Amino acid sequence: MSPQALWKLGLKSLQELETPQGVLASARDEAYGCIFGRDSLIVSLELLRAYKRTKNSYFLELVERSLRTLANLQGRHRNIESGEEPGKIIHEYRPERHEHLTRLAEDPWFLYPEGVLRNYDSVDATPLFLIAVSEYSKVGDERFLITIMPAVRAALKWLNKFDGFVTYSFHTERRHGGLKVQSWMDSTESLFYEDSNDRPPYPIASVEVQAYSWAALRAWGQEERAAKLKEIFNEQFVLRGQKNLTLAFALDGEGRKLTSARSSMGHVLWAVYMKPEFPGQNGLVEAKPTRGPFGKGIPAECILNDEYIPALRDRLLSRDLFVPKAGIRTLSSRSLRYDHMSYHNGSIWPHDTAMLAKGLENFGFEEDAKAVRQALLRAYAHFKTPVELYSWHRGLREYAPANGHRACRVQAWSAASLLALLQK
Repeated sequence: MSPQALWKLGLKSLQELETPQGVLASARDEAYGCIFGRDSLIVSLELLRAYKRTKNSYFLELVERSLRTLANLQGRHRNIESGEEPGKIIHEYRPERHEHLTRLAEDPWFLYPEGVLRNYDSVDATPLFLIAVSEYSKVGDERFLITIMPAVRAALKWLNKFDGFVTYSFHTERRHGGLKVQSWMDSTESLFYEDSNDRPPYPIASVEVQAYSWAALRAWGQEERAAKLKEIFNEQFVLRGQKNLTLAFALDGEGRKLTSARSSMGHVLWAVYMKPEFPGQNGLVEAKPTRGPFGKGIPAECILNDEYIPALRDRLLSRDLFVPKAGIRTLSSRSLRYDHMSYHNGSIWPHDTAMLAKGLENFGFEEDAKAVRQALLRAYAHFKTPVELYSWHRGLREYAPANGHRACRVQAWSAASLLALLQK
């Protein structure tokens, strides 16, 4: 497919998912045809990237709509049955068509008295909300920003309740069902020790959540808190091997490292603070893009110390993670848990790979970012739709495991990532 055809595909798919509240995570007749906080925020951030190049007001309007909806659905009270907490951004909102969750024979999900499913089992939606509002503030309507600031302050208060790492748990007294794993790889299979079948104890600190939280804190001037988080992150998440470096994908409640190599470690390169060190037009201060090698003129900063960034780049592009004709696997093919047809343990997700390409670009690895983008665009063209996820096993394959589950054919963050990729 040509770039023009791919653009039309991405735009058409996004328009099909559009609602007065923002965007549905998947098509209405698919599994995730409702508002999801995390998905809406990744979509918003990708659309803001596309907007900066196209100046297409439709993208900006859709972002504003999504942010307003999430602010309206933001947690106001503490409810252990839904995971709601003051300031916390919602995970899943289903005003209808929730019976497959709320009428389960065992552990049905909590239904609010007005008959609406609101679930808050997401630890990363709140820092992503703060990042998205910050990015919107650079190009969006000032009047809207004034109206959304109470939600920003509440989200910052929620984020600052954590003294160290930003973690999640599942309340021991909770009677209703929900998500036991609350980072973006939220299947129960995704949380494991490489060398044990024991279940990691709560609270769980996921690698990408620390990166998002650090970026959110920097964006909103929480310098002291961000510096503390960065210090302990580099002390505890960095794993130095004899020949390479990787990051733990999580720490459990006892401080034990979950060491399997995952794509999520690359999100630390995506969640950046652009240092305002270069003079811009009209006396403004802006980050100046760079074409040089890493470490020379790079305006981006992330939670990972600079000296580790080249080694992380090498690890992400290793053969067990990066497939040059498909994208970056969610889990290393060397892992004992690897299965190319699993949901999160070896499959490839377009939005995830797109975020990693942007992360490489943030730190001047332009050729590497180009190679990752080209791999992903090849997959989009192959499937002819912004699919939720897919597999690589001697070629591109539809995600179709033995349990009968299938990938959603149209996924919002896949569509938005496609539009952002084509604007590079």
